[in-house]
Amino acid sequence: MTGLRRRLVVAGGLLISAAALWFVLQTIDVGEAVEVIAGANPAWLLAIVGVVAVQALLRAWRWSILIPPREDGSRPSPLRLLPPMLAGYLGNAVLPARLGEPMRAVIASRREGIGMTEALGSVLVERLIDIAMLAVVGFAAALLVAGPAWTIQLLGVAAVAGIAGMAVLLTIGLQPLLRLAERIGLLRRPGLRDIAARFVATLGGASRRGPLLAAAGISVVTWMLDAGSFWLAARAVGIDLPYAAAAVVAGVSVLGTAVPSAPGYVGTFELAAAGTAGALGVAGAQALALAVVVHVMTLLPLAVGGALSLAAMGASLGEVAHAAEAPGNDRQRVA
Repeated sequence: MTGLRRRLVVAGGLLISAAALWFVLQTIDVGEAVEVIAGANPAWLLAIVGVVAVQALLRAWRWSILIPPREDGSRPSPLRLLPPMLAGYLGNAVLPARLGEPMRAVIASRREGIGMTEALGSVLVERLIDIAMLAVVGFAAALLVAGPAWTIQLLGVAAVAGIAGMAVLLTIGLQPLLRLAERIGLLRRPGLRDIAARFVATLGGASRRGPLLAAAGISVVTWMLDAGSFWLAARAVGIDLPYAAAAVVAGVSVLGTAVPSAPGYVGTFELAAAGTAGALGVAGAQALALAVVVHVMTLLPLAVGGALSLAAMGASLGEVAHAAEAPGNDRQRVA
């Protein structure tokens, strides 16, 4: 990403987050929401941390299924991939433009001796599968609770797009796009065709069907657990929110984080979560309290885990972030 483009992305994200926060502050009594949060039951909050920990382990397992093997044919274990993944979550929490995603690919490539192209491809396909399954789970929940029309439409469109994308990945993959790029001369530079072919091979095709389906199944479980975090947070602040309704709030909220925003999805997450909870009948102050509690209790443990992981690996956030901005084929080792 060029310097100008990066600055534009950062500025756009900050403006969107500021607008989202302004709208929340104009429509909800923040003082009342703070009172609701102050009275939250700590036992339910602790349970959320437990759910987040289980999700992290499942996501590391999923990544270990999707990431290509090393040159000797061996594969990194989930526990080896957990620290890079947590470091990536820290990057998403404190850096703009979702820089944490290429960050974890950089660390995994260095640490496990995997090509940077393949590591980046595994991160991208994981995100594609994750969003597709999130939309499916959220759409099913919205139908179950007969949610507001806009939630059914939003999640339905995302679910159809996700299923269509999965169908492409499971069958032909992106090989047709690679061939098209060759025909129109986009891959003439020496070595570029090889890099593109390796990247595309990581994303999908019939040979990748097993790992992709396994990853999709794990994603469904992780999103059901994510709905559990919203359900637990609702209990913590005294909201009687059915589990299926919590899944709808979770689905819209996480889709909302795809919108460019400030680091940590500040503002956009609160607007999406509070707005969806409000549309399902939760009072404004309680809806905002729910959004803030979920945001803090899911983001903070992962960020702390990321900071500890970087320290354990002897890496620094700044150096890895710099490498992630232009990853190239860097193979510097990380412990």
